[in-house]
Amino acid sequence: MKYDAIVIGSGIGGLSTALLLTNQGRKTLLLEKNDSLGGRLRSYHRDGFTVDLGVHIISRCEKGPLGEILSRAKVVSKLKFEKVRPVSSYDGKIFIFPHDLKDMMPKKDFDGLMKFMSDIRIMTDNEVSGYDNVTIKAVLNKYTENPLAHSCLFNISMVYTCLSSWLLSAGELMRCLRYEAESRASGYPIGGCGTIVQELADAIRERGGDIIANTPVEKILIKDNKVTGVIANNKEYAADIIVSNADIKHTILNLTGESYFDNDYVEYVKTLKYSWAGPVVRVALDAKISDIKMLTQFGSLDQEEYYRSLQAGIMPPELNLFLVSPSNFSPEAAPDGKQLINITTPIPLDLPQNILDALPQAMMKTVEKYIPDIKEHILWTEYTSISDLSRDLGECGASIGIGQRVGQVGKDRPAIKTSVNGLYMVGGEAGGTGVGTELAMNSALELIDNYIF
Repeated sequence: MKYDAIVIGSGIGGLSTALLLTNQGRKTLLLEKNDSLGGRLRSYHRDGFTVDLGVHIISRCEKGPLGEILSRAKVVSKLKFEKVRPVSSYDGKIFIFPHDLKDMMPKKDFDGLMKFMSDIRIMTDNEVSGYDNVTIKAVLNKYTENPLAHSCLFNISMVYTCLSSWLLSAGELMRCLRYEAESRASGYPIGGCGTIVQELADAIRERGGDIIANTPVEKILIKDNKVTGVIANNKEYAADIIVSNADIKHTILNLTGESYFDNDYVEYVKTLKYSWAGPVVRVALDAKISDIKMLTQFGSLDQEEYYRSLQAGIMPPELNLFLVSPSNFSPEAAPDGKQLINITTPIPLDLPQNILDALPQAMMKTVEKYIPDIKEHILWTEYTSISDLSRDLGECGASIGIGQRVGQVGKDRPAIKTSVNGLYMVGGEAGGTGVGTELAMNSALELIDNYIF
């Protein structure tokens, strides 16, 4: 059977693209290599718990690109979100950024931080883009060099993009902060992140789209510099449009092949750098012992020294953490009277093995600072390492994809349209802007708005 379009990969970017294409009336096939859909956003069930693969808070929820995509496709959404005000912590003190810092640093530094935040809100889009090739650390230094202020912004950088403040593009973080300030709608989906995946998948099928899991694409077929289809599980599927939500390096170098692109582009793709990673500890508890919904913790005021220690094989006394308790947002995430907690720590992709091996225990030790009796109530734990994520999702286990760092955002972001006619890239690989899932969904919207009408 010939399709109008084939989408490779069912991450949120691929699902969004497939829904938008079916909404145009195009006969669309979505191919997924794994046995379940959703990529980093998928959920699964264990012993009555609904467990997310990643540690998620959804930026802007229905007020962001997710709502835009569902609205365009005229989906009567059943999704509901429990909103949350993000909180941070250092040295055991929980606070709300930035206002609670007023009593935690000298007035001149707090005033500088607040001016930084207010300047971001009043900038034009062009002014923000002018900061694309400057790190957020360098920009904040012009307002304040206070270590606590910098640690807080580092913390936000990690939660939004899984990149450090000395790598992250200031323009990209500014856009994320502006989106958040405008919507004030971050939250968690009732029923788990898999409910988002399910709603998109159901809508694709309802509009005539086909979805096939357990079907890895082996080759993108090209004739006369135009796509003609793919080979997946040794079967050929024909289409004039191929949209890859897979790793751009794998797509260009392996699925397609270097010979179809000019040398400069191939070298550019090879040098692209991924975001950092976030290995995950999931803890099922026999009782609800904490009211924490979401917490970010940074373990040091000198983050560059913190990561130098990790890369030297030295484990810091406390780890940077991002903690979400899905069952405190959505009771359905755990059986009655029980609790589920998900924990991740942001790390570079090149840490020594002794640190990687010791991470789960070190993460639990840091969590005990906020939930002292957690070990007494454990039913089971699961750990997903970087190597697990890499095997499952590719991209060396990166949390987002091509990192939103200096030299890889704005006009320097990989292009959605390739030089091969009919071949496009979406997701965390090309185009888009924003926090995590919304980056991928914005990429899908850009594809439809600018390339496939």
